[in-house]
Amino acid sequence: MKTSKQKGQILLWPVIVAFLAGALVGGMIGAVSGIFLFIRTTGGTAEPSVPISAPTLALPTVADVAEEPTATEEVVAVAEPTAVIDPTATLAPATEVPTETPEPTPSPVLYRIVPEESQAQFAVEETFPAGIAVGTTNQIAGDILVDFSNPANSQVGTIRINLRTLQTDDADRDSSIRCCVLKTVEDRYEFTDFVPTQIIGLPETITVGETVVFQLVGDLTLLETTKPATFDVTVTVTDENTLSGRATTVVTRSDYGLLVEAYHGVFENVDVSFDFVARAVNE
Repeated sequence: MKTSKQKGQILLWPVIVAFLAGALVGGMIGAVSGIFLFIRTTGGTAEPSVPISAPTLALPTVADVAEEPTATEEVVAVAEPTAVIDPTATLAPATEVPTETPEPTPSPVLYRIVPEESQAQFAVEETFPAGIAVGTTNQIAGDILVDFSNPANSQVGTIRINLRTLQTDDADRDSSIRCCVLKTVEDRYEFTDFVPTQIIGLPETITVGETVVFQLVGDLTLLETTKPATFDVTVTVTDENTLSGRATTVVTRSDYGLLVEAYHGVFENVDVSFDFVARAVNE
């Protein structure tokens, strides 16, 4: 038969277990709350430090060279005999020679991306919570030079995106990206550049209203790490003054040292794309 002391000890165990469980849960809740507080405190805001801009391209200039006489010679006027006009003669009607005006060769046109009408985006699959995280920003800039008569001479300038301004559907995720993933709270990581080095697959000519599909090869820099990247690009010449298009690629987060310290529930491949509208500029 159990004594009162033993009965008291038996009744005390549930209390101890409950206390320890509560302390553990409370500690976990406190730790999680602390993490979120840290992220919110150190994540800063999505406000850009400066308006978005990128290195610009320049229109090619063509110098018109006037032909000068190579030597000066004294011209001596020679009197010609005066023709005798017969007043009874009938003059033949003058024959008109048709003149053809050749169509001018289209000049290269410089287009500049309009941030307010454009959007850069990333998409990555998450395991917890399961779904696709999508971040977007309109802070994108860059120049495109199109040579309509000789597309091989076309150029794409540096494409610059302000990563600090990326926003998803979760404010805590956004803070986490700014403070701990892309570290864009630091000015040196605020922007990313894609520097094109080669255009592959351009047609022999480009006309207004045409859609052109090609690849843009270059170097993409994130967190001071630069890796080669190839974008699949579709561009439509909406009119003489407007281009619209979309560029897409896939990057591997570990190539840029993103979330490699521990498992974060984020898949390896990240879809990167930008939709843009660019308008002609005279510079």
